[in-house]
Amino acid sequence: MVDEPKCITFDCYGTLVQWHRALRDGVGAVLAEHAGSSVGDTEVDETVDTLRSLSMEQQQRPPYRDYKTVLRSSLEEVLARRGMSPRPGDGETLLSFLRDIPPHPEVPAALDRLRSQFRLAIISNSDDDLISATVASIGVPIDFVVTAEQARAYKPDHRLFSHAHARIGVTPEETVHVGMGQVTDLKVCHEMGIRVVWIDRLGETLNPDWAPDAVLPDLSGLPGLLTSDVWRT
Repeated sequence: MVDEPKCITFDCYGTLVQWHRALRDGVGAVLAEHAGSSVGDTEVDETVDTLRSLSMEQQQRPPYRDYKTVLRSSLEEVLARRGMSPRPGDGETLLSFLRDIPPHPEVPAALDRLRSQFRLAIISNSDDDLISATVASIGVPIDFVVTAEQARAYKPDHRLFSHAHARIGVTPEETVHVGMGQVTDLKVCHEMGIRVVWIDRLGETLNPDWAPDAVLPDLSGLPGLLTSDVWRT
């Protein structure tokens, strides 16, 4: 451990921006187009859960494919499983909800406070073009945006974090990572020796094998935490 982190890295989708709402709205729109009317919450939630599982599985299958392709392919599969015939425009309907996702309300102010002391970076399982408007919508300059497209690997593959650290010019020990995902963020940080803050927005049960250095319900308390003696030897 070092005196204080040189860079704070963030997961983007869910941690910084309202990914879960955007994904749910996008899936609901696709299902409504197939049904000719709005569909029930249970059907949307089940479809979202299956889509997320399928997309994570496909991300880990070689060879690498960009995230937009993974989402389109996963959506086609989940629709087929539900007895629907996929349509050419389904993927773009979904993606239209995921190109410009607003931040959680407390995020801009928290990042603005942090950037006065730390470099800020995003490490995301996304494509450069897909995430660009979402990052801009945060409204706070981010020093580095590192995507799966750049590393040709998705979290929890260590290569994405290693690529990010090389680009930023830091070692894993010189960073603190902030994320929501237990497998994609906490597990990786545990394996790579990265200090990590878990943002538990959903009230999840924590896997004790990947215990973070700190837990917060959102980013509002993060500036105070990262400037405290917790992060100093």
